[in-house]
Amino acid sequence: MLHPTADTMATERVQVFGDSEDDSASDVSCFSDASPPRQRRRPRRMQHLYPGYIQVDGKVPPVVHTVEYLGRRNRMFALRQSTKPFNRILESKILANDHPHVGQGDSENAEPEQRPIIEITTHVNSRRDPGPVRSYRRRDRVVRQPVTAAFGNTRDYASGSESEVDEVVSPFVVMRDAEMTIWSEHLKSALKAVVAYYPFFKLSEETLKIPSPYRILYHHRQELSTYRNNQPETHSAEYAATTSAHIDVLLNFLETNQSSGVRKEEELHKLDVPLATFKYFWLLLKPGSVVYAKRFNVWTPYIVSHIICGGDADPIKVNGWLLESGGARVERFMESFTVPPWLGEQAISTLPVVPAAYWKEDLEAQNGLPMYDKCLAEGKMYWDLLQGPKYMQYDGHLVESGDRARHAGGPCGFMSSRVVCDITGLEKFMNMGPPSMDVDIPSPRRERPVRPPPKDHLPKSPPRCTCDNCADVRPAGESCSPWFGYEDLDPTRDTPPDDDLFYVLLSNTVPGFILGNRRWGHLNIAHLKPVETDKNAFKSLMIDEDIKVTVKALIGQFAANADGMIKPWGNDFIKHKGDGRIFLLHGEPGVGKTCTAECIAELTGRPLLSLTAGDLGIDSWRVEQNLNYFLDLGQRYGALVLLDEADVYLERRRARDIDRNGLVSVFLRALEYYRGCIIISTNRVGAFDKAFMSRIHVALHYKNLRNEDRERIWDNNFERLKRDSGGKVHVSVAAKDYIWESRDVRDLTWNGREIRNAMQTALALAEAEAAEEGLDKITITEKHVRAVVKLSASFKDFIRDSMPDDTFSS
Repeated sequence: MLHPTADTMATERVQVFGDSEDDSASDVSCFSDASPPRQRRRPRRMQHLYPGYIQVDGKVPPVVHTVEYLGRRNRMFALRQSTKPFNRILESKILANDHPHVGQGDSENAEPEQRPIIEITTHVNSRRDPGPVRSYRRRDRVVRQPVTAAFGNTRDYASGSESEVDEVVSPFVVMRDAEMTIWSEHLKSALKAVVAYYPFFKLSEETLKIPSPYRILYHHRQELSTYRNNQPETHSAEYAATTSAHIDVLLNFLETNQSSGVRKEEELHKLDVPLATFKYFWLLLKPGSVVYAKRFNVWTPYIVSHIICGGDADPIKVNGWLLESGGARVERFMESFTVPPWLGEQAISTLPVVPAAYWKEDLEAQNGLPMYDKCLAEGKMYWDLLQGPKYMQYDGHLVESGDRARHAGGPCGFMSSRVVCDITGLEKFMNMGPPSMDVDIPSPRRERPVRPPPKDHLPKSPPRCTCDNCADVRPAGESCSPWFGYEDLDPTRDTPPDDDLFYVLLSNTVPGFILGNRRWGHLNIAHLKPVETDKNAFKSLMIDEDIKVTVKALIGQFAANADGMIKPWGNDFIKHKGDGRIFLLHGEPGVGKTCTAECIAELTGRPLLSLTAGDLGIDSWRVEQNLNYFLDLGQRYGALVLLDEADVYLERRRARDIDRNGLVSVFLRALEYYRGCIIISTNRVGAFDKAFMSRIHVALHYKNLRNEDRERIWDNNFERLKRDSGGKVHVSVAAKDYIWESRDVRDLTWNGREIRNAMQTALALAEAEAAEEGLDKITITEKHVRAVVKLSASFKDFIRDSMPDDTFSS
């Protein structure tokens, strides 16, 4: 049986139903039967089996502990009641009295019974019924007995005349977890007044049952204690006093029920390094509280929705939600996390789900901000990004979206590039782009999508008492639920809630188009920053001053907003035809054509979408699809589209080359209807088709570099290297003199691109030498430059000797 913890102090009654093999099992003189209850909502066919509640001094005690013994088909054959909790179970005579009893039925004239404030019920299942459980076993009709039969050890062997049907009795007991039934209407109303958010738990049930370990009650102990002394003014003095008394009964029960375990657990939470045990970790996972968990390997804030706990060896499943845009509207996105069991005590900050109150701050990793403030700043940036595409700089690791993202896939690894954050454009453009030709950019492994947990209901009104006096009165100025306005928002029309928590819960990852590799990726907002354009880049461009003046005058009208918000190309020209501007830059390699496009982008503050043949393909149908895709993006982002070395697409058509003719026609048609700015660079302008030549608005010719131009390019590289390194890199005077005066350098006739490459190679040699010697500052010496010059001269000599003159150009 279950026995009370204090037998001498507890009032107890045993009621056994049915005939007993041992009458002493039910002959307890100190217990008396009570009339069967009519109000306890038991199954109708079993109501005659239930006695009333035990009484002390003629009254039902505030707390009653009940043990119900159930047989086959979950039919109760006995119960015990006590004012004290039961602490152990024994297989005793009462389990042998599983004989169903046909009662006399309800007494229709019975008075409604008194009820306790709370009742703690434990169900004990026993499979020991009067009728044996028959198990059919295949046996030989004749079973030889062993030699030990002489000693009488034959009870486990059947004789030849024994039936093939054995009566197998399996006496075992299963004790279920206890559950609390709250009978007090005062207590029910109090809970409704303090529980603001507890999904999948129905406080409106007529019979309110709470399973052990009564998590919802432990999570709201403080709220109940506060409510006890701060009840609504609509409560009468008598009603308020009764409510306070009933709350005291409940709080006292919670204090004594698991007092030692909960008290020790809460002491662990207060240590310098807060600890937790797996058994009581749920105390920190109150629904509606903020926790941090890793999403795509990034710590992310969530609101706890509900938790699922099993046994001591079963993991805890924590379901939570955050706010994220599905393309057009901000919605709640559900996610589930698993906390595996652990032995002993564990630091809370090391767990996979960390309550916000126990987060261990790491200011260096959090951009110098506390975690909450960091999430707040990122959430506000996310809301700003929802207003439309925004041009930004990204330096950091890309988010590996994995199988939990709305749109899985994309590149991963470290990325330093200009990007366009475009949350709404992801839905349309991500799956329309060409397959990537960049084999050096890794992508995360694709897995089968994980179905998120079911979305709970978010309350729209605050909790309030539902007693008769409060139900008819709506307090003046009553506020909405703290969660009101948290979901289904249109960022372009709706006003966000005036609540920091709303921004904290917004996603810290955002989709964006990476201009460096022309692919979509998932970006960590922490690594985003405004684009710092180099307005002086155009001044240092080594081209004729006449060309500079012309270009600057033509592109001045294309300047973008300073805040990074995208300014799409307008539609205020002749409808859909000839709206754009096409610039043709032609000249020898390395004279500054591509650099001009980059400087124009810096000067205007617009994104530069640089395309090559690898992005477009060579088949006419694929070129048309890919070109339209990139031009649509260029139009959406107000980008300058650079078609670098586009000779293959614009060569003049020939009568017998149908494939090339189709390719050129596709290209011409796409350019005709583009409404933005296109820059085309080439060194074979003489081979262009005449139809294309008529579509060019501005054609700029770049002359070959002179020695004076090369010296200025070297000077510009020296200044940029010093500026970008913050003074850490220094070029020695001897190295500069060698570059300006050496015939070896002059004879190489390097172009602008080759000068930049030579500078980078010399820097790499200097960095390696400084690292070997343990120096903080890096100095590029004459020795480093000479090594680069020697390598370049040897390579050019080899090429010149091995290839015809007309195939090599410097």
